[in-house]
Amino acid sequence: MKLVIFSGTSEGHALCRYVSACGGQAAAYVATEYGAAVMEPLSGITVHEGRLDTADMTALLDADTLLVDATHPYAAAVTDNLRAACAQTGAEYARLLRPAQQADGVVTVPDAAAAAAWLNAHPGRVLLTTGSKELDAYTAVDGYRERLYVRVLPSVPVLQKCEELGLTGAHLLAMQGPFSHEMNAALLRQVQADILVTKDTGKAGGFAEKLTAARETGAAVLVIARPRGEQGRTLEEMQGFLAAQFGWVQPAPEQAKQTPRFPLFVSLSGKKCVVFGAGRIAARRAEVLRRFGAQVRVIAPESRSDLVPDVRRGYEKSDLSGAFLAVAATDDRNVNRQITQDCAACGILCSAADCAAESTFFFPAVCEGSGLIAGVVSDGSAHRKTAAAANRIRAVLEAME
Repeated sequence: MKLVIFSGTSEGHALCRYVSACGGQAAAYVATEYGAAVMEPLSGITVHEGRLDTADMTALLDADTLLVDATHPYAAAVTDNLRAACAQTGAEYARLLRPAQQADGVVTVPDAAAAAAWLNAHPGRVLLTTGSKELDAYTAVDGYRERLYVRVLPSVPVLQKCEELGLTGAHLLAMQGPFSHEMNAALLRQVQADILVTKDTGKAGGFAEKLTAARETGAAVLVIARPRGEQGRTLEEMQGFLAAQFGWVQPAPEQAKQTPRFPLFVSLSGKKCVVFGAGRIAARRAEVLRRFGAQVRVIAPESRSDLVPDVRRGYEKSDLSGAFLAVAATDDRNVNRQITQDCAACGILCSAADCAAESTFFFPAVCEGSGLIAGVVSDGSAHRKTAAAANRIRAVLEAME
């Protein structure tokens, strides 16, 4: 069976790398010159560039073909053509679909035309991050040349299209992602945007970073809904599916390289530090922070572990106002995640007791003695060693007195 991958997304690119790592072979099809340019040479992967219609797709396929549709969730016409070509030739169709993300506090419209109509009813500057394909629809926005700031890929055809529509100069932001929360927030501030227009591009498309940036800057969010409710496999599920289909031995997953945390020692004297939660971990964190001169504020719905909250209620974002650092040590994973996200948006250091990956600083095991202070943290792989190492260091410090 031959494998054909219609790519155009980061997941499609990642799937090609996976096939190559497994020793497999595949023909990968991308629509644009840019799509081909970002595909590095991969053993066993042949890249084809250009837009294909149903007839072109049908000519590529037969009953001994497995076609993986890894195109963008908003490329509905391409998916329709691929399904039709598979039905006509008997090829097997498999969808690699980027999962949608939950978004609260946004306005959702069905398409670009509806977005333009909504913008006509809501004044203000607009940062448009939906790409160049449907830019024509936004010419229906009153005064669009002055109101719209469009972020598009820096390719010659795209820039020519923008110029033809009169979107030039400061209103044209030609850049390639991925875009961080900080970059999105900076752009929103730079253009003084009142409204952010986006699509539900999922995690890989930086949707969450757009939402948090809009929340930080106070911009309203207008989301163009996905064209249809689809079912499909995630990248990891598709990798396992292909391994089973072709009998591949899956390569061991790459271990993310952990950059060591720099042991920076700073003064906490008089600085506001907020601890969320009132359990054992929260109590220990609060005690250490107070010992180092911090003005600690404990916020929790109830009193536990002899730790009396300063405020008896759940977390509110306003609690972070003026904070130097925060500790998220509640019993609710979702609340801790929200705290870390809000801290990141506000530039506040945060330690999540239940998730090292979300922490912007690690709370150390503190060792003191003989006028010396040491802090011990794990790199994420040796938690049990932390306490043992700290005890040994404390013994050494005590012996020096």
